[in-house]
Amino acid sequence: MYAWVLLAVGFFVLTAWDPTYLESAENYVSILAIIGGPALLIVTKIIETWNQEKQQEISDYESQAAHERAMDEILTKHFADMERNPQTIQSPAVENSSGSISTQVNSLREQIKMLQKDLNKLK
Repeated sequence: MYAWVLLAVGFFVLTAWDPTYLESAENYVSILAIIGGPALLIVTKIIETWNQEKQQEISDYESQAAHERAMDEILTKHFADMERNPQTIQSPAVENSSGSISTQVNSLREQIKMLQKDLNKLK
């Protein structure tokens, strides 16, 4: 491919510098045609390879976007369920204003201890 470009540019420069080279233009055109055939195949193969790589990237992006949409849908359903049932304890992976599950359990233990003390006072 580079040889074809080099010969084409060389022929142009030679004919611009010395017009007598136009008499042998047929020889140069034959050489350019001989080299141009494989060069065209190489360029075509490079473009096809590049096109396949881009198609693969696009399909990867599409599958990633589909996964993100599915996860967003699941999260939306989860948050809607949590709003409908606020008395349920959230999973340890989810933190809210009350903190993680361990802090919620600790506060519940303290409330139980206080209730037990109140019951003991009433006895």
